[in-house]
Amino acid sequence: MYFMQMDFSRKKDFIVNLKNDPQIAKSALHRQFLEECIMSYNAEVRDRNKAAGFAPKERKMPDISPDTFAKALATLIQGEPKAEKVSIRSKLLGRWQRDPDDGDFYYKFNADGTFETNEFEGASGDGETLLGNFSVGSDNVVLMEPHEKLRFTSLMFSQNGKSLIIRLKDGLTFEYKRIQI
Repeated sequence: MYFMQMDFSRKKDFIVNLKNDPQIAKSALHRQFLEECIMSYNAEVRDRNKAAGFAPKERKMPDISPDTFAKALATLIQGEPKAEKVSIRSKLLGRWQRDPDDGDFYYKFNADGTFETNEFEGASGDGETLLGNFSVGSDNVVLMEPHEKLRFTSLMFSQNGKSLIIRLKDGLTFEYKRIQI
């Protein structure tokens, strides 16, 4: 009752003094009282802000289009730093294969903007492949469709550009080497 009858400006000082009191930390009853005071003060602050027109905006998750989701899923592929920017597309083209000890998994990127892989969600492992399209946008962002079946979250070239490092959704990272056909 004493706290509730205080004017607004004194309530904050009262709470600060309670927090700094070492006796409060020792007693569960006193800690509970402090929490009730803080909750009451915060409710009063929200009511005052709302009355003054400072109500917080409702937070909601942004709507994400499929294209935006695909761009977020695809990652920037960078090669060795050079004076002039090299197109990632030309570095990406070809067949990339994982170490045979890890399985016969591969990605093949074609000059016509199509790709093929046997490493995708729902693959049975018996020669099934996923065909799709890819494009390279501004800042060398790689967009691959259909993105919902792909198992990776990022692609990145090694510093020497001879390996493609792919991080899967489960957190595992694999290195793919370019295979000459």
